[in-house]
Amino acid sequence: MVMVNAAGSRDIKTARKLLADAVLLLARIDETCKKSDHATIAKKFVFSNYVNEAFKTLLETGEIERLEAGLVLTIIHQHLTEELFSLLDFKVVRTIEQVLMCHLPKDHATHEALNSVA
Repeated sequence: MVMVNAAGSRDIKTARKLLADAVLLLARIDETCKKSDHATIAKKFVFSNYVNEAFKTLLETGEIERLEAGLVLTIIHQHLTEELFSLLDFKVVRTIEQVLMCHLPKDHATHEALNSVA
């Protein structure tokens, strides 16, 4: 695998490509890794690079359309386990949280802290 170039231009097309690549890579890891610890290490790499860069780009551009939302949900619901989440760097975890929190419907939030998220 190759590291993601974070120095490039950040636009919605870049985010879409990174998200799509992440979904494919994560699915491929599920198919090919026989040992769960190997799969976890590989998924940590994908989340730390592809997913993190895509999510940072989504936050910078402020654009999350239906396609991006579908990819984000696929990544979070199908591939982010509690074990993997606990292994991620704080900055990656914070980026994931920011993407999820900034797009919650604040008027329907059940906790006061959700209403104060910008």
